[in-house]
Amino acid sequence: MQEHPQGAAAEEQKHAHPPEAPVIVTVHGTNDADPADEGHRWWQRGSDFSQYLIYRLAERGVPNAEIQPLHWSGQNSDYDRLKGSADLAKLLGKLAREGRPHAIIAHSHGGNVTVEGLTRTRRSPHRGGIVTFGTPFFARRLKLVPLLIALFQTLLGLIIPAIMVWYLLEILPTDTNKKVEAVVLFGGLCILGLLALRAGLRKLARQWLAIRHLAGSLAPGHWLVVHSPRDEAMQLLEKAALINPQYVTTEAARRSLTAFASLAGVVATIAFFAATASYFLEPIITKVKQGTYGLALGADFTFILIVPVIYAAVFFVIWLFARLGGAYLYGKLLTSAIHGGVLGAAFGGDGPFKLVGVTRLPPYFVTVREDRIEATDLGGIDDAALFTAAQSLYNAVVANDGPEGGIADPDTMWKRLSDALYHNAYMRDDGVVTTVADHLVAVWQGQDLARG
Repeated sequence: MQEHPQGAAAEEQKHAHPPEAPVIVTVHGTNDADPADEGHRWWQRGSDFSQYLIYRLAERGVPNAEIQPLHWSGQNSDYDRLKGSADLAKLLGKLAREGRPHAIIAHSHGGNVTVEGLTRTRRSPHRGGIVTFGTPFFARRLKLVPLLIALFQTLLGLIIPAIMVWYLLEILPTDTNKKVEAVVLFGGLCILGLLALRAGLRKLARQWLAIRHLAGSLAPGHWLVVHSPRDEAMQLLEKAALINPQYVTTEAARRSLTAFASLAGVVATIAFFAATASYFLEPIITKVKQGTYGLALGADFTFILIVPVIYAAVFFVIWLFARLGGAYLYGKLLTSAIHGGVLGAAFGGDGPFKLVGVTRLPPYFVTVREDRIEATDLGGIDDAALFTAAQSLYNAVVANDGPEGGIADPDTMWKRLSDALYHNAYMRDDGVVTTVADHLVAVWQGQDLARG
């Protein structure tokens, strides 16, 4: 990225932002958090990207733009992303109340923080354009347990208020004692039921409500999606969401269950004799103490014949189960668990939702602008850049963790490799920054934008 004139940078540092100056909220992606507002990361004040963007905006008649970073954990956690979206909604609400023109620029999973944050905030005439770089947008659905809870809340919300209202209207007039207490008690239960109904319906109708909310919150074309077909992170998540592999075949599951049957037979036999030891061993111990070693003692040892019976019974039950469809079900269960773990590692599914799809355009919107970058040297990255970064890292390791860092400096390792990825190159590309500046200015000035 070329440097903007030093004079412009000095002016940015020298002048305070007037109240009417526009605010650009920046939302970083996964593993890119930092507690400071100032720094070298693209989303911080003073970074190459922020300074160059401010310079480009000033060129287009929008001076004194202010960078306002949103701080969220940056963990690969859907719970943390949803928490970050709530914080973003609060920040956007604050800017709207202050009458500050504002826009949002987000990268990677910061785009998912942004789209969920917009579903939590009201429409504002002060809100400008939205720009996302390289975001694999998530399509979510409630997991089974949260879904059941939402259904239970809805059911309670339908039943309890009806019963309480019936009681207040039909029974209360005939009972002259403690009317006030009854109204407070049953009226309170009615209100709690209605709150449960509202919470349950909001969860069940979440996607429909988000579509309705955002349809009136942003004009078509106000959201600019920038992505590259060479973006490695987007390709990985898209493929992870689409594949439906069979990690454990039925035959493999049958072999596994058969092996388990042998172990289960041994465990069941040991457990049986541990539970009945006093019954079988007491006669033997008594005869040994008395010195009686005849046929009676030998007869007492015949309980050992039960061992193969118990083992065979347990083994046969599991063996038969495996061949009557149990192996198929077991294989499906293991495959689902493994695939869930794979998606969980990619999605960070520790929230109430599970991943059902990944798209290149934000959900809940009918249309947005899309800038698909076909360049092979996005942000100075080409196909040889990753190998160059790997060679540099190797040289540092061979040099025994030289001054540039090596194995002992994981931050430097990650930076070298990540800087060579297309996914992290958008903000270093002059053409992308210029496109972003043009988009923000066009939205702030109320220009018509072509639909993507």
